[in-house]
Amino acid sequence: MKVPHFDQDTTATLVRNLVIPPRPALLDQLSALRNNPEMSLLDVAGLIATDVGLSAAILKAANSPLFGTQRNITSVQQAVSLLGIRNTITLVSGLLLRLALTAESPPAIEQFWERSMQEAATAAALCERLGRPAEECQSFALFRSCGIAVMLMRDARYERTLRLIGQARDRQISKIEQEFHNTSHDIVGYLVARTWNMPEPFCQAILLQHQPELFQIGSTPLLDHEHKMMVAVARAAQYVWRTSTDHNGDGAWRERADEIVGYLGMHMTEFEDWVDGMHHQLHH
Repeated sequence: MKVPHFDQDTTATLVRNLVIPPRPALLDQLSALRNNPEMSLLDVAGLIATDVGLSAAILKAANSPLFGTQRNITSVQQAVSLLGIRNTITLVSGLLLRLALTAESPPAIEQFWERSMQEAATAAALCERLGRPAEECQSFALFRSCGIAVMLMRDARYERTLRLIGQARDRQISKIEQEFHNTSHDIVGYLVARTWNMPEPFCQAILLQHQPELFQIGSTPLLDHEHKMMVAVARAAQYVWRTSTDHNGDGAWRERADEIVGYLGMHMTEFEDWVDGMHHQLHH
C-alpha cells in the first residue's frame, strides 16, 4: 500500500466544508516550556491557571480513578505535581484541541471527549507497564480521533455513523464513513494535525491507524517502529475503554488482537491480566 499524500489542491477540496481552527497560541507557549530545560512545576501550573476551562479539566483528570490518589486534588499546582510536568503538557495539548474544535457541542461530543481522556490515561498506564516513555503515545491517543469531533460538529448525521462504526471492524470504518460523508475521520484528523503543525509521521499515524496492513508481518512498512507503537498502544487503550463501558464490548478487537499484542511485546495472557487491572481501576 502506498502512503497517501495530500497536495494543496486535494487538501483544499477535503476541507472545503470543514472548519479547522488555527493552532492556539497557548499551545505554542506550552511547547516553549516543554523545550525549556529550566521549566518548573510553577511555570506550567501558572500558565494553565490563566485559563479557567483548562484548570477545571486538569483538576478533573488529576482526580480520575486511574491515578489512584486517595485525596481530593483541589489546585492546579497539586494536579501538575501528581500528573507530572510533561504528562500535564500532553494533556493540556489535547484539551486545547477539544476547546478549539468544539466550542458549541452536540450531545454526543461530551461522551467522545470523556472517552478520549480516559484512553489517553490508559495509554500512559500501558507505556508504564512496557517501560516506555508515555508522552508521545498519550498525545497520540488524545489526537488520533479528533476528526470525529470535527465531523460531529459539521454534520448532524454523523452521530448515527459514529454508532455504526463503533460496532464495525477497524478495516470497515473508513469505508462506512466514505459512503455516508465522502471522507473519513482519519483523513479529517490527519488534516487537523497538519494544520496544527504536528510532525508529519504523527499525522501519518492518524491517517493510517485503521489500515489492516499496518501490523501484518511481511507487508511493506507504512510507519516507523515508534509510530506503529503509538498506534498499537492507543488501540489497546481503546479496547480497555470499550470493554469497560460498552455492553457490546469491542467486537472489532479480535481481528487485530494477536498482531497488536504481539507488537506490544506482550503475551495474550499477560495483556488480559493487565486489562482486568485497568477495568478494576476504572470502576473503583
